[in-house]
Amino acid sequence: MEIPPQFTITNKIVTLLAKIEANKTYLNTLSIPEKIITNLTHLSLLKSSVYSAQIEGNTLTPDDYENLTDDEEKQYERQEVENIIQALTSIRENGVPDIIDIPYILHLHKLVMHKLVHNSQAGVIRKEPSAIFDNNGNVVYMTPPPTEINNLLINLLQLINESNDIFPLIKAPIVHLCFEKIHPFLDGNGRVGRLLFQAVLAKHGYHFKWLLSIEELLQQKKHSYYYLLEQNSASEFVEFILETLYQESERLKLHIDELTNPTEEDFLLPRRKEILAIIRDHTVVTVEQIQRRFLKVPARTLRYDIKQLEMQGLVRKIGTTRGAMYQVKKK
Repeated sequence: MEIPPQFTITNKIVTLLAKIEANKTYLNTLSIPEKIITNLTHLSLLKSSVYSAQIEGNTLTPDDYENLTDDEEKQYERQEVENIIQALTSIRENGVPDIIDIPYILHLHKLVMHKLVHNSQAGVIRKEPSAIFDNNGNVVYMTPPPTEINNLLINLLQLINESNDIFPLIKAPIVHLCFEKIHPFLDGNGRVGRLLFQAVLAKHGYHFKWLLSIEELLQQKKHSYYYLLEQNSASEFVEFILETLYQESERLKLHIDELTNPTEEDFLLPRRKEILAIIRDHTVVTVEQIQRRFLKVPARTLRYDIKQLEMQGLVRKIGTTRGAMYQVKKK
């Protein structure tokens, strides 16, 4: 097994690097209110943890995790998510060591597998052969034998720690790919590999203020993610990860713009906001159509709400009789 593997800096990689770097610079220059930072970092931590667990088969959603009571059937899944939260929090609050070594990787594995396996298995490199199987139980990849793991990890750590010509945004996905190929543990390799990916990015200042989480997109593209991990094309995997990173940085940039530059709609009362959404979802609507969604609200109150939306320039009235209709006013 070659570390680092052979790869080519494609035109797509160059383009994505430039776009990600531009978004990173933009986010670093923004003056974001502390309250928004706090909310976004909490959401990022939660989503990274929940969706990293989902990639491995966990069924909890972010809402499930935050609202789950002491449901014994879900305690194992909840523990999985809590462990990833603890590991990510450790990386975020304690920083990444100047030298990432084998004990650090074992430490991440201990955090990830806490209470999920016997203590004798957490933070312990496997001592038996292993393989990766598809959904049908077919072997898709034979992992290196246990006798080779230590040397392979040393080579991987050399790639991580040494100054070389590999750009951090390229190095991080390559490290993730190589780690999964080494498959040093019996369980938890994917979760630890994604933590190591984040640690390498953070080590080089690409943590995006801890506001960015790519695990949800990886979960949505899980089939492609797994497929590329199983292949021997490092370039395609780097392209895939960079594309995902760019998409998430773009989404984050737009979301922060919305939060820091509120529109008139953001200040609407909840019911008026919902009425506006109903009108927007249709070409035109009548008051009677809107009433069907607010059966307990008097028609007079709804007409007043619509009148206020009209006065604010958000909707316009078509017709003057009781059969008048409403549509969203184009800016």
